[in-house]
Amino acid sequence: MPLAAGALALAMVGISAGGAQAASFTYPGASISWNANGEILTVKDTKRDGRYIYPMGQFKGTNQFLTPHCSTRGKSSRTCDYSVTEGRKIIFWVYSVKGSDMRKLGEFTVTA
Repeated sequence: MPLAAGALALAMVGISAGGAQAASFTYPGASISWNANGEILTVKDTKRDGRYIYPMGQFKGTNQFLTPHCSTRGKSSRTCDYSVTEGRKIIFWVYSVKGSDMRKLGEFTVTA
């Protein structure tokens, strides 16, 4: 294979491999991971304090929310498998909830 063709093949591999994004986020009482390969959100409640973790996702620049919200209510962890168009940006707001007390822990933005 000529050098130029080999470089092009390597560049194409890099593009396809670089498209997937994985990220982890830690907050007091919560850990969250995102994998763009399959649009998988995993939420873990790391405190035994009677509260649950409630991440709300919204497509950036729109009023459209991602559903379900993937809360850990009644569980120590939850995994949600979304079907999102590749390349869309999603902002998540992360809350700790007990009854009507909803406390914002933080926020993060990911790309599908």
